[in-house]
This record gives sequence, C-alpha cells and structure tokens, in this order.
Amino acid sequence: MAYEKKRDGRFWHPAYGRVMEHDGYALRISWSQQMMDDMRRMYPTTINDELAGYLGVSKRTMIRKARELGLEKDPKWLAAIWEERRQWARMASAAKGYPGGFRKGEHASPEYEFKPGHRPTEEVREKQAAARRRFNLLNPEKLKERARKAAETRKRNKQNRDL
Repeated sequence: MAYEKKRDGRFWHPAYGRVMEHDGYALRISWSQQMMDDMRRMYPTTINDELAGYLGVSKRTMIRKARELGLEKDPKWLAAIWEERRQWARMASAAKGYPGGFRKGEHASPEYEFKPGHRPTEEVREKQAAARRRFNLLNPEKLKERARKAAETRKRNKQNRDL
C-alpha cells in the first residue's frame, strides 16, 4: 500500500469533522478568526477544560494556542478559583473524617518512625554509600560544588577555632 500524500492547504477532514490545514507532512487544526476571537475573550476567565470543549480542540492544543497568542489567566479570577477548590477539598475531607490527617499524639506506624539513638545496619549503610557513588558518577559538577563548599566550611571552622 503506497502512502498518499495529502494535498497542501485547507480542507474539510471528515474523520475530525472540521477544517484542517496540511503543510508538507504536518496536519494541523485550522483556527478560524471566530475561534481566536472567542479564545481571546474567554481564556482569561474560563476553565481550560471547558474552553477546549467549547472550541472543539484538545486541552493541550488550546493551551499551546493561548501561549502563541500571549494570553494569560486573570490573577484575581485564578485566586478565586483556587480558593473555591480549596474550600471544596476541605469540605470533602471533613465529610470523610479527615482521611490521611493526623491529630496531635496520633501515630500511623510507630514501629517505622525515627527513634533517637537509632543506627542504620551495615547493609543500609552500604546501600547508601553505593547510591552516593552512583550519584557522584552521574553528576560530577555537583560533586565538585559540594567539595568546594566543604573546603570553605573546614577553612571557616579552623578560623573560628583559632580565635
């Protein structure tokens, strides 16, 4: 079966049910002036999922186009939405008895909590050392930075002892 190159330009795509553009090998949505006007008007104060559904594009496509047009959400509207969602989460959490939250004095699993005087086993220390060696091999610039800071700290501590 040979590949049929689509004709370049705008055309009605029956599978998508919309006008599409073809340029070389890329197929993309054709944004009408009406769609862009609606986007400019509604984007600052509309939830992305709702606006994408209204425009008939994916959320990701809509966000990409908004960035291309230089659009941003209204900060006051965003703050109001965040507060509203925070309140919903708080009410849902209260209705469920605050799952996952701890009250003072409660412990989820005391046998696994840190205990003063605890010493890791030799096996754990070996695993930690191996992890540090792997990290240092993969991130030599961070190793150099840590060595420089350690040298500065030693120098500062020596100066403080000499005083």
